[in-house]
Amino acid sequence: MFSCIDDAPSDFDNPDSNWNPSFSFPVGYSSLGMDIDSGFDTLLFLIDTLSGLPFWIDEIDVPISYTMPFNMQEINDFSEEIVSILFRLNTQNGFPNQVKFQLYFQDINSFNIDSMFVNGPLRFDSGTPIGNGEFINSTSNQTDIFIDQDKINDLGSTQYILIEGLINNVALDTSLISYYPNYSIDLQLGVQVELNMSISN
Repeated sequence: MFSCIDDAPSDFDNPDSNWNPSFSFPVGYSSLGMDIDSGFDTLLFLIDTLSGLPFWIDEIDVPISYTMPFNMQEINDFSEEIVSILFRLNTQNGFPNQVKFQLYFQDINSFNIDSMFVNGPLRFDSGTPIGNGEFINSTSNQTDIFIDQDKINDLGSTQYILIEGLINNVALDTSLISYYPNYSIDLQLGVQVELNMSISN
């Protein structure tokens, strides 16, 4: 589950020694697309008899979502020693559209406690179609979010992390419509926890 990434100190004879270990672990991975598992309304695949095109093309932003379990209490067992928590989000946008994401900390009742990105949703550039658009050259991003000691207690009841995304649909290339059900956005979320532990005798 947890994996330590710092070695133990060698100076155990110093009565005032502190140790600053850190441990990390994955929160979860998801590949989000136009499907039920990603919270997409599949009724939007139905064809509009007037235009002959699926209804989703009329959406300004196509919503997708996914929930990852995340028990903050497992980290709070170290609450007196925690210095900071770092969340690292890796993304690969395999849609030929700009996308934006916000992540929410949720309690056991799926109530939003707080958002992860305080300045609003993250925006990611579109991928580039290859050839006729059947495949996409994805854009990759890595984002680090630091949570300090003051905020850690506020997130103590967190049980889930909700990922909410919007696929911007304004500049749609209609020649790609048939390929959209095969496109996806890959997200990988991990955590690193930094501790400050006294090893004095």
